Amino acid sequence: MKIRKAKLTLLLTLCIPLFSCTEKESSEAVPIPEESSENTTAVSVHEIADTLTFSAESGFYDAPFSLTLSAPENTAIYYTLDGSRPSADSLCYHGAIGIKDESGTKNTVSDHAGISADETYSQQAFANNPTDKATVIRAVAVMPDGTESAVISHTYLVGFQEKAAYYQQMKIISIMTDERSLFDDKTGIYVLGNEYERWKSSSSYDQETPDWAYVGNYTQKGKEWEREAVIQIIDRKQPVFTQNVGIRIHGGATRSYPQKSINVYARKEYGDTKIRYDLFSGSVTGKTDGSPITDFDAFTLRNTGNDAKYTRFRDRLNQTLVSDRQFLTQGMEPCIVFLNGEFWGQYDITEKLDAAWIKAHYHIPKKSVCIVKRDALDTGSEASFAEWESLRSWIKQTDFTDAGAYETLCSRVDMQGFADYMSCEIYFNNWDWCPANSAMWKAEVIDESNPYSDGKWRFLMFDTEFSTGLYGRTPADTDNFASLEEKDCFLTDLFHAAMKNDDFRAQFISTFREIAEKNFDAEHVLSVIDKLESVYRDAAIDTHRRFWNDWQSESAATVYYQYETEEIRDFYRERSGKILAYLDEHYH
Repeated sequence: MKIRKAKLTLLLTLCIPLFSCTEKESSEAVPIPEESSENTTAVSVHEIADTLTFSAESGFYDAPFSLTLSAPENTAIYYTLDGSRPSADSLCYHGAIGIKDESGTKNTVSDHAGISADETYSQQAFANNPTDKATVIRAVAVMPDGTESAVISHTYLVGFQEKAAYYQQMKIISIMTDERSLFDDKTGIYVLGNEYERWKSSSSYDQETPDWAYVGNYTQKGKEWEREAVIQIIDRKQPVFTQNVGIRIHGGATRSYPQKSINVYARKEYGDTKIRYDLFSGSVTGKTDGSPITDFDAFTLRNTGNDAKYTRFRDRLNQTLVSDRQFLTQGMEPCIVFLNGEFWGQYDITEKLDAAWIKAHYHIPKKSVCIVKRDALDTGSEASFAEWESLRSWIKQTDFTDAGAYETLCSRVDMQGFADYMSCEIYFNNWDWCPANSAMWKAEVIDESNPYSDGKWRFLMFDTEFSTGLYGRTPADTDNFASLEEKDCFLTDLFHAAMKNDDFRAQFISTFREIAEKNFDAEHVLSVIDKLESVYRDAAIDTHRRFWNDWQSESAATVYYQYETEEIRDFYRERSGKILAYLDEHYH
């Protein structure tokens, strides 16, 4: 589909219902003379679904145009403009709908309150000005007997060639859902809502609780707090993917942010068990065969975590720099999200940490995967977790200066992967790690044909952004080897025990130096930062000004963003010399 540069011809093809539908105001509807028909031939659901059509596909348009919807005779068309599922109670289609740039109109989604715990954030979360807007239309054809067609959903972005360049450069993900699914006090997953009021009146309420730890609707988990939605992806100005999905709120403390992370799930009940689209433009490939991964059970639209108000690329930078090492990193790609047609900021499309992630990269059946996350069972059998607990206890009690004991350890843990993983997390100076934001996995069933299905515990990297100078808590001169002594988790138990073995000690020191010199070579890292800054900067600034509107002027925002990016550059300029000196000091 090419961008429309000329006015589109007004099509007058209409469905002519044999029964009346409620007259409701439509969006700049073009009046059409009413007609009638005596044709009462039955139309099958399949035929309705196949012939409910829009005169224009989703995507970018340079100029306003008139959109017509058509379906067979004997049906009526109903549609919505607010993202909700249409029904016979929705707007009744009578004539062409005017599609134009709605960005100057009053905000709707962006004016909901109660989406953030912090009072300051709550005030800032209201957009100062009308947001950029797309037009979302969802339509259904209904027969006289009440039989409904499949719902067809489209997203139109008009006049965006005059807006920020990132709209043309990043994937656009349009999320369409009933606003009550998000913002209703009882059913909304995006608000403090009734769960907050229930918590405040309970015995567990403590007025000293920090706002990021408040209990609310948005902190709830599980299928009960999943809501049906439609996602539509527009890539390089073209509509490339549309699917009914389930959505949930994702994350830890950043659930309290006004811009929240969202998990997206494919399920049979919504239409398909897979999201069959290359979300990462070929950049995410399997660890076993190197082929692009194009099928997903789920993915995360991540708000970039603790870095959300800063550069928004720390996690992607860190994981990209070490994606060649012997542990699994998450693929990421920036996108722009529109929520029911309103700008909802820049997100990172991110691989979701689950058994399907392991299966996609290592070809291990999902039912055979055990994941231990934050030192607790996340996925898998209780028997495997009990084995993990027994392993930890054995590590604490065992002297690995004994060659036989260390050989047994190597048969149960991927020790090269462990050396890689620990080296990287230490080098980043990841503050929010161990046991937080740590994970490992194993195949529960041995398969000799698959080297990754050997029953060894291996390591997973995620959420690394609380690092590289962020908040002033993670400076380049931190002695992370000393701070490991203060942590109580499986990783530190294993590290301190294994470092008593001469072979592992030499292996770790060699690995750490190699990663410092190769993966974190300053010239290479700075070039990657430059590229990411150019990709993220404008979208990050606009996202910050949308949700944390304390960046009042464009010039001030640009200066602030440059300052935050320079913090990361300074960290990587200084880190190698500092941390290698600490390595020598502790393990000379």
